[in-house]
Amino acid sequence: MAEQKNPIRLEIIAVIGLVLLTAAVYGQVIHHEFISYDDPIYVSENLVIQDGLTWKGFLRAFTSLAAANWHPLTWLSHMLDFQLFGMKPGLHHLVSVFLHVLNTVLLFLVLRQTTGALWRSAFVAALFALHPLHVESVAWAAERKDVLSTLFWILTMWAYARYARKPGIPGYIPVLLFFALGLLAKPMLVTLPLVLILFDYWPLGRMRWKQEKPATPATSPSITSEKRSKKRRRQPQEPAKPARSADGIQWSLVLPLLYEKIPLLVLSAASSLVTIYAQQKGGAVAAISSLPMSQRIANALVSYAAYLWKMLWPFGLAIFYPMESWSAAVVLASAALLLALTFAAVRGSGRYPYLLVGWLWYLVTLLPVIGIIKVGEAAMADRYTYVTLIGPFIALTWGACDLSQKLRLPRAALFAASALVTACLLVLTYIQVGQWKDSITLFRHAASVTDRNYVAQNSLAIEYINQKKYAEALPHLQAALEINPRSAEVIVNLGIIDYQEGKYDEAIQKVNRALALKPESYLAQEWLGKIYLAKGDADKAMVHFNLALRTASDSDPTSGSMLILQNRLDEALRYTLQAIETQPRNEKLYNNAGYILIRQGKIDEAISQFREAVRIAPGYAKAHSNLGAALMQRNQIDEAIQHFETALRLEPGNQSARENLNYALAQKQKMKK
Repeated sequence: MAEQKNPIRLEIIAVIGLVLLTAAVYGQVIHHEFISYDDPIYVSENLVIQDGLTWKGFLRAFTSLAAANWHPLTWLSHMLDFQLFGMKPGLHHLVSVFLHVLNTVLLFLVLRQTTGALWRSAFVAALFALHPLHVESVAWAAERKDVLSTLFWILTMWAYARYARKPGIPGYIPVLLFFALGLLAKPMLVTLPLVLILFDYWPLGRMRWKQEKPATPATSPSITSEKRSKKRRRQPQEPAKPARSADGIQWSLVLPLLYEKIPLLVLSAASSLVTIYAQQKGGAVAAISSLPMSQRIANALVSYAAYLWKMLWPFGLAIFYPMESWSAAVVLASAALLLALTFAAVRGSGRYPYLLVGWLWYLVTLLPVIGIIKVGEAAMADRYTYVTLIGPFIALTWGACDLSQKLRLPRAALFAASALVTACLLVLTYIQVGQWKDSITLFRHAASVTDRNYVAQNSLAIEYINQKKYAEALPHLQAALEINPRSAEVIVNLGIIDYQEGKYDEAIQKVNRALALKPESYLAQEWLGKIYLAKGDADKAMVHFNLALRTASDSDPTSGSMLILQNRLDEALRYTLQAIETQPRNEKLYNNAGYILIRQGKIDEAISQFREAVRIAPGYAKAHSNLGAALMQRNQIDEAIQHFETALRLEPGNQSARENLNYALAQKQKMKK
């Protein structure tokens, strides 16, 4: 066999093939935009992230519970993207594609080294790389945490395989390190210690039964092959299959394997506690009263079955799947399927240990996101399969190969079937990646493949509102409201359309209705402030702007301007500096702060604020004009003239800058005389 004659060359060929196929499918993301769902929180409107890698941003990454989660490494990766690429969505997406490619190659190499099977490992990696269910994790900028955390998941498994070959503290440290880094990227890794126990059983062969001869280590060459050719590269061998005996488990061998997972389990427990706290603080965890436990369990059972179906038949994929009320028949059928598959995996584990490992991998890794602790409004999500389907992929691949051998099918038939599956997935995934090119395409597709999807309808409307296409947005909002009459966000969006059309009283009525449904809504408070400001009622506008500031991490600088107009300078400065903490790249806030400080007579501090405004936004004419005026008060006339001239070049109609420039030039002439 070629695999035996030149395994290194074949491994290289497999790696190159995996890289090229994945790149061919996902390369189109270079032309994709950010989308309007979660991307604003993570990247497109997150001003802290857009500031790039800074010490302040580093500290913020580790202390922030934004997006109802704690994943500092993910925040840092987004900061690095902005440091390198700025606001270029395609390059941000390509970083995620690169991580996905890296995960694919590492998965292949780990399976190759631990099982000794080259082509089976390559096919599992191909399924991982090219399955349409994984598009959401790769093509969605906000899901960087999926591809990044999985990188450390696979590196942890790689380090653990090395440790298993030569146990000891030096080998265990990389396991802990990679696992900790993975948890810092996404808490999904909390189940990894349990998966490592499965890994001990197969393919590492560390978990044995009584009266069983020790399994051949997965990474040790056979003595026979070594005698045949000392020059031959050491190859991993298929580990011996653990055989079940009447005497049961040999606990003296198994218990140490459990004990060595304790440090990892401690990290998992700590990460779980932090995550639950972050999600409760962020309001992401649904109360039991809002969704009864019986309905959560029913949805979990159906979701387990639905993910398997989507794995086999990956059509009708959407960014959001609304909750449904499942009939008792559907729930019982799902439960029966899970029990049957569990029974089959346990029954066959003696001869085919990969069946039990693959199936339990699937059940265990889905537990944190299966919905018993309900986070968000979705029934399920494609992104949750990114790691979980590795288990079924292994079971199906190894099972198909063993079945073909048992049936004595020609190898060409198995190769043809593998090529056909790969080709089908490649086409389907290419099409699915194309659905993520922009928000309109994505949510229009989601609305077409799901029923009563108010999130897709509302998101379509938001995009049309952003494009000032109010007539096109209205039908989608009405459809969303018909599906979910108690959605505060949908009602606020209806109010925004009234506001944009000058119907202020109707807008106020709608937004107040949204506040009655969701009193903590930052969006509603912010828009009430804007509407009252447009009506000329500054006092009411200030009330709602301040309420918005208390309920969100970002704020509207307009309220700071209103405080200045009311001559409440200390309060205005305090408000503006608080806003700068959350919007460190908002040039208008720095300009407002400088103007307040000028009014308070703090000229040097004002100059610093104006300088920051023009540093962030060199094309901000008003800040250049204000900086010039402040510099004049410190007799820095030459620099002041430069800023007045810049302001006039940017905004020729700026009368204040023109008058100040004439005055500065006159002062300079006097000084020469």
